Amino acid sequence: MHPRIIANVLGAVVAATGAAMLIPAALSRLVSDGYAGAFFLPAAAALLAGTLTFALSRGRGAYLSIRDVFLMVVLGWVAVAIVGSGPFVLSGLMSPVEAFFNSMAGFTTTGVSTVKSAPPSLLLWRSMSQWVGGIGIVLLFVAVAPLVGFGAAQLYSAEAATPLTERLTPRIRDTAKVLVYIYAALTAGLAAALLVAGMGLFDAVNHALTTVATGGYSTRPGSIAAFDSPAVELVLAAGMILSGTNFALYFQAVRGRLREALTNAEYLTYLALILSATAVMAASLYAFDYQDSPLRALRLALFQSASLTTGTGFSTADWDSWDPLSQGLLMVLMAIGGCAGSTSGGIKVVRALLLAKNALQDAFRMVHPRAVTALKLGRKVVPERLRASLLGFFFVYVATLVAGTLLMALHQVPLGAAFGSAFACLNITGVAPGPAGDPAFYAGLPATAQLVLCLLMLLGRLELFTVLVILTPAFWRG
Repeated sequence: MHPRIIANVLGAVVAATGAAMLIPAALSRLVSDGYAGAFFLPAAAALLAGTLTFALSRGRGAYLSIRDVFLMVVLGWVAVAIVGSGPFVLSGLMSPVEAFFNSMAGFTTTGVSTVKSAPPSLLLWRSMSQWVGGIGIVLLFVAVAPLVGFGAAQLYSAEAATPLTERLTPRIRDTAKVLVYIYAALTAGLAAALLVAGMGLFDAVNHALTTVATGGYSTRPGSIAAFDSPAVELVLAAGMILSGTNFALYFQAVRGRLREALTNAEYLTYLALILSATAVMAASLYAFDYQDSPLRALRLALFQSASLTTGTGFSTADWDSWDPLSQGLLMVLMAIGGCAGSTSGGIKVVRALLLAKNALQDAFRMVHPRAVTALKLGRKVVPERLRASLLGFFFVYVATLVAGTLLMALHQVPLGAAFGSAFACLNITGVAPGPAGDPAFYAGLPATAQLVLCLLMLLGRLELFTVLVILTPAFWRG
């Protein structure tokens, strides 16, 4: 391994996190909420420590092994979560472990929280942490790659961790820039649309940041239901659906390949899932919950389908009290998640689609044992190596969910709540039926249980293998 290079990158990331804290610090001074010191102190410490580490570890580039890459990505996420927890601790609202839990929930875009309300500066910091986490801390690595002197393609691959990855441009730095431009444009456009829909400036900026990140932090304890505005809900639903789409498709559309983008197999499946779930839930809600208002049932079903498919976690109603069919559909949507190449969580639509096709092929081969069938995604044939990796990913996903549930149960958490909290954190949705959607539930957990959920958030954000590989003995040998 190359500790100098790893330290160099981590130093840059820590310094950048400290610099970002100056924005909510300035807001705190502006609105006089009394928390400016809670930001200035950790910001100064992070800037000093990060800058010194970066400067002292600079040197000539060296070959970067795949072990260096995985370790750098995981340590980068842990480092920003630790640094980002500083304002929560110094505010006096949380213990160090609880602050780390909330910070990890922000940067991984999980969106769980142990508090229902907070001062404006802390609300903005939560939103900013989700926005940064959404685009991926690895983009900071890519930005400093020329200074450090190693190939950024390895880092991008480790962060993406998605099947059938496709570069948008020949150079990885240019790819990173494209992703940032798309991300920023979506954020600015959504903020403007929310202002037009009737939100105030502070609310619009915060919700734009957390919607594009599919994170789900809101400025109101009642989430989006507090605004009670069909216009706001429609804008946010559209924003969540756009943010759960593979960003590569936007690049294709801009380059004149709109037809190719719109006919993408994963994208069409993603839209079909949301629309079909909306139709079924609207009918179910109309029949069982809102018999006098089919339009309200449709409004609620569309918003929650978009919110939970993308893992955003915004809510316009207490869907925990909905009928069992609607709740079950929402759980399925949370597990599948959004598109690969987006900020959503879950298994990802492309994996679910390929797993379904693989199951159908296995059934066909039972009837036609001599048949030779290729697994395809659109017009592309999926390599057998990728077929095996999909099955491996699904097994590890289920095993991790089971292990997380049992670890939570070990803390004497009731089985339903244990599963719900593990499910919410692994799929980085932040919500689940039962107490797992209530901040008071997470605030009441022991510190070790909160750390277990932090690990599940990190596993979900980095799609399991990036984290699990560094826990294997083989990773540290030779």
